[in-house]
Amino acid sequence: MTTLEAPGARTGRRRRPAPPGYEESVPQRQPDPPIYQALLARWAADGRTLPGRRDPEWSRVAGSPIWPAGPLYDGE
Repeated sequence: MTTLEAPGARTGRRRRPAPPGYEESVPQRQPDPPIYQALLARWAADGRTLPGRRDPEWSRVAGSPIWPAGPLYDGE
């Protein structure tokens, strides 16, 4: 006779630790193809945000205070 497991009886699968000496290899970064370099140069000239580089506008917005200050926001 077999028993049936109720759904949810298991809590999930456990990850096995990696064997000693096992390391994932990370491929070396290849230089960007010329067409991609040209596209990045054009975007930079147009003032656009580039992949892998900080967005100055986002940094400004994210660094500003949550609540504005000034005479309109004093709560009177």
